[in-house]
Amino acid sequence: MAVELILVPEVQRDIDEAYSWYEERRTGLGEEFLSCMEACIQAIIRTPEI
Repeated sequence: MAVELILVPEVQRDIDEAYSWYEERRTGLGEEFLSCMEACIQAIIRTPEI
């Protein structure tokens, strides 16, 4: 069963703000944050019942 995760605009804004915050701390840290976010999103899509 394919599951689609929809991020509302407020969530996307929060992610964008967090990315900027991390990048201001250290170049590349924002990218690490996005990588972790993507891994979490993929885990939710794979096993939404968790």
